[in-house]
Amino acid sequence: MEHPLRLEEYSSRKAPPTAAVEDEIALPLAKAAAAPLPPLPSLPASEVQFLRPPDPHYADFLPAVSKRKQLAPALRAICKTEHAVAVMVDWVRSNGLNFATRSGGHSYEGLSQTTGIAIDVRGLKRLAVDKASEFVTVGSGVSLFELYSGLAAQGLALQAGSCPTVGVSGHLTGGGHGLLARSHGLTCDALLDATLVDGQGRVLQANAFSQPNLYWACRGGGGGSFGVVTEFKIQVFALKSVLVFGVSWKLSRADAARLFAAWQDWAPNAPSGITSIMKVGPAGNGLIGMRCIGQSVGDERELRNELRRLTSVLSPSTRLSVRMLAFLDAVKHFAGPLVYESLLMKAKSDYVLKPLSEDGIGAMMAALAPIVPGGIVLLCDSYGGKIADIAPDATAFPRRAGTQYCIQYFTSWGRSADTPVHLAQIARVYATMRPFMFGASYVNYSDLDLGDYASAYWGDNLARLVAVKQQYDPNDLFHHAQSVPLSVPTV
Repeated sequence: MEHPLRLEEYSSRKAPPTAAVEDEIALPLAKAAAAPLPPLPSLPASEVQFLRPPDPHYADFLPAVSKRKQLAPALRAICKTEHAVAVMVDWVRSNGLNFATRSGGHSYEGLSQTTGIAIDVRGLKRLAVDKASEFVTVGSGVSLFELYSGLAAQGLALQAGSCPTVGVSGHLTGGGHGLLARSHGLTCDALLDATLVDGQGRVLQANAFSQPNLYWACRGGGGGSFGVVTEFKIQVFALKSVLVFGVSWKLSRADAARLFAAWQDWAPNAPSGITSIMKVGPAGNGLIGMRCIGQSVGDERELRNELRRLTSVLSPSTRLSVRMLAFLDAVKHFAGPLVYESLLMKAKSDYVLKPLSEDGIGAMMAALAPIVPGGIVLLCDSYGGKIADIAPDATAFPRRAGTQYCIQYFTSWGRSADTPVHLAQIARVYATMRPFMFGASYVNYSDLDLGDYASAYWGDNLARLVAVKQQYDPNDLFHHAQSVPLSVPTV
């Protein structure tokens, strides 16, 4: 999952931006306006849209999903062609300018944000579906919902995340988990070919036969480390409809621990057609709220029989809902509103590489119970199935066979004055779980609190990623706070 607020029936305590929040955004705007720039590249409007702070459309492209991390660039170049991307890369390099690359802007830590130059690929909107061969060619500025819509019109689908405004580029290059993950694998597993602009402004084709090391790195190595991806060729598949399901409980800590243990035993080992998510959070008065949601590409009888593994443990507080929906309707079911939202938020993650002990589950429930309802949610995405069929070194994404699930710790709030409380709260829950976790995190849930982020994200694949970085970006032009380093960190 790429955004927890896009998961069915989870509502955050959002509020309209306060004056304090708006002031936080206005400060970098003022700084950006004063930044001197060299003469801009000579590119026509058909290839690029240049936006500076005084421009009336500047603010239209500013929002980032994490309002705390939003920055206002001195110049945003919305590239509409591959040539424009190459020219912009050459321009920032030759002038020694600070820059970042942006597509969807959903980096939790704002790694696609800058006060310098934003090379923004949201103008790269090509979407060409080859129904007969079952692949799609898609520009790196396309959102997941735009991609889903284009595919659904042809009776096709792709395994990817639930948040509709996430950009395909960052999602895919980081791995890409979604509600078809156990039945069809990660989004990066479907990549056939990627087109990139490297640090010299050259256009490279990366696939299994051309630039194979770069192709390997594009499948799970994360965005912003090797070049600017301009286009993807992705394998898709025929899918008309899926089953969606949901069921909830409100339980004591002890009962919640029992139910979570049952889900943990079932979810990674369920038939591969079923992908489930268990959401866990405080429900008030020391109780724990739990909701299991997901999708199945199997038949309804199988799904209901499987879900009895949970509903027979403890009676739900809501009736189990199972519905057959057309693929795009299922996307909308989990997506919620299709408009881009900017939030005050913080997230962290853990990969559970072997089942949590009874003590670990108990510690989780004890940490959550005292928090006010809506203050935090833990979203546990089941792994196994087709994800595990690929060797851990076959792509840059390392969490394959044996990985049980990913926990995303997420909190959002409406007032900037509440920021310290929420940051402290999520930090306490995360710290409580340290004795039971394995030091593995998901690159698409970026977290600047991590010490050795590179090992946490890429595990045993880090050394090969470093070698790819040395080969394709030896001067570290494509650098951000958690990009692939030029050497393996020493512990």
